[in-house]
Amino acid sequence: MKDLPKQLAAGITLCVFICSGCVTLERNSPERHYFAIELPQSVESSNSTSDRTLSVANLRISPRFADRSFVYRTSETGYESDFYNQFLTWPDTMITEELRKGLAASQEFKYVLGPADAEPPNYVLEGSVTGLYGDFRNSSQPAAVLEIEVFLYNENSSNAGIVMQKRYMKSVPLKEKSPEALVQGWDQALQQIVTALAGDLKAANL
Repeated sequence: MKDLPKQLAAGITLCVFICSGCVTLERNSPERHYFAIELPQSVESSNSTSDRTLSVANLRISPRFADRSFVYRTSETGYESDFYNQFLTWPDTMITEELRKGLAASQEFKYVLGPADAEPPNYVLEGSVTGLYGDFRNSSQPAAVLEIEVFLYNENSSNAGIVMQKRYMKSVPLKEKSPEALVQGWDQALQQIVTALAGDLKAANL
């Protein structure tokens, strides 16, 4: 009988080892998904009759939307960040790249450059992304919101200064409340902004 406690302890220890082999450390947590804002593919042509060069500086972005996680507006004062649905890269970098591509395709300028290019530009476009979120304040009317403010500078020393300043805000209704639909809405919003901006640049008779 004296050996009974020892036998009992050994049995418990053996049971723990056996059971530990059945335990899994895998967790069924949601996976993160990554998305990119992109303009529709267009064939860029070199048939522009303009001899002007435009440099598009890297856009700034409001700190509220600077993170790669999607942001949802849930009320007049409430916002939520989505850890599981994110941009593939930083949103200001991504939107800047697409903006350059869209303005180059508009053929309003002979060349559309970035700040790292050595070619001295005739004009410089600077701006900031002031809004980038899914508007879910009304659950039955979700929308993708994109807002960009731009400043156009004349680099001609004889007439240097701000030529144009404008804010573009687009709200695109979504067919459904999903990350895929939201990104498609942002794509449409950016396309509308690029089209409007190109039209304003043309009307400015630069």
